[in-house]
Amino acid sequence: MGTSFFGFERPSGEIGVRNYVAVLPTVGCANEVVLEITRHVSGTVGLTHRQGCLKLPPDLEQVSKTIIGLGKNPNIAAVLLVSLGCESVFPDKIADEIAKSGKPVDLVEIQKIGGSTNACATGIEIASEMVLEASQIRRNEYDTSELMLSTKCGASDATSGLASNLAVGAVADKLIEDGGTFILGEVCDIMGSEDVLAARAVTPEVGNEIIAMVKDLIFRAQAVGMDAVGGQLTEGNKRGGLTTVKEKALGAIAKGGSTPVKGTIGYAEKPPGKGLYVMPTPGRGYENLTGVAAAGSQLMLFTTGLGAPEGHPIMPVIKLTGNINTWENLRSHMDFNVSGIIEGTETVEQAGERLYEEMLNVASGKLTKAEILKYNEGMEILTYGPTI
Repeated sequence: MGTSFFGFERPSGEIGVRNYVAVLPTVGCANEVVLEITRHVSGTVGLTHRQGCLKLPPDLEQVSKTIIGLGKNPNIAAVLLVSLGCESVFPDKIADEIAKSGKPVDLVEIQKIGGSTNACATGIEIASEMVLEASQIRRNEYDTSELMLSTKCGASDATSGLASNLAVGAVADKLIEDGGTFILGEVCDIMGSEDVLAARAVTPEVGNEIIAMVKDLIFRAQAVGMDAVGGQLTEGNKRGGLTTVKEKALGAIAKGGSTPVKGTIGYAEKPPGKGLYVMPTPGRGYENLTGVAAAGSQLMLFTTGLGAPEGHPIMPVIKLTGNINTWENLRSHMDFNVSGIIEGTETVEQAGERLYEEMLNVASGKLTKAEILKYNEGMEILTYGPTI
């Protein structure tokens, strides 16, 4: 089993597995300019979202933190921010924080520069120069301890907890053994088995933080008259053979392997060290993938039973399934098949070893299906409060 990969070193010393120039709007009003720039400049990725204005202060802080984190992600070589000019977040401060990583950062303000036409023209010129510089960075070999992986499940069925989630758990254990970092999220999928996960915490305080994440989700649902527990199983989950919230949760937390939980982190917050961390991301993919990418995750292992196609603009998402029907019917979206665990042709450990190698291949440049099909443009930033 390999213990190294080929990546791009950043000025901060972190290692990227991709080499993008990110064009990032500070507010949703700038999305059209961002998309126009990325249409014209190869090597750029646009990270459009609908946030940045008229939210309560805690949400605005979270939006700013997330944009900064996305800009600092090791997969990004340089960042062009596009601002409208009157948003509630502060573009100059965002640019300054991203620049602390040592990578090139620039800012185009639509109102100041004379409108979207001028902003597009200037942005294309700046982004072109950034791509030219980024294209000269070469891959070198690095230890797997430099990797931060994250995980998610979507369109789960009974095979998820019996096969694909277990294979991911084996990768999590191996990566942490090799000195890397792994983020487990989706509070909704912890709900029902939070006591099991909390029992793996390195301290009682960390265990209590895991329990508190679930209680907070339940409380926020109750505040609007809803039952989070009762609404957790989707119709697809039920058709796929998942019968209870606890049954789904026991299968979902298996993605975190058996390693002790080192700590909990906030949404879009970078882990303070190596090991296994839990982030309170939602089950919805757009906000989930964005949160871990902003935390610095270079790659994601995404398990699916019935077939979920989405990826993320800057973070390769490896789709794996333990459902042989999904593997055969959705080959255009699936990257990895572990149905042999259920069929009895390979063990969880063997599947985990193969998946670890696949992860290193993707880290070294192999494209995922979502990247090939460009099924990776959906992104959103999680907020909690009302829009003002």
